[in-house]
Amino acid sequence: MNPALGALEQLRSLSQAMLDAARDSDWQSLLDHEAQRRALVETLPADLACRLTAAAEDEARALIETCQRCDAGIRALVARRQCELRVVLRQPAAGMRGDPAPAAWQRPDAG
Repeated sequence: MNPALGALEQLRSLSQAMLDAARDSDWQSLLDHEAQRRALVETLPADLACRLTAAAEDEARALIETCQRCDAGIRALVARRQCELRVVLRQPAAGMRGDPAPAAWQRPDAG
């Protein structure tokens, strides 16, 4: 296999692993895979397209499009999780037994 296509295949595999982790709400795995993917991307040559034969260009395009679809799915799942966390973080702080939190724990604007 062409080394450039091999790198794009690894990129696709890591993108899919990130999407699977996001679907499973495994945020630590998502971060780990993202760090691996970022390291791989940094090794890709700027002239990657020039290193491909005409026949390999279609395969490379398909791999990149798959990565983009994974990224879109990841973004949607992360956005949904961020919304969930915003709701949780807006709830007033409470003590361990549901008692109101001490005043020092409350935001000044929580009145």
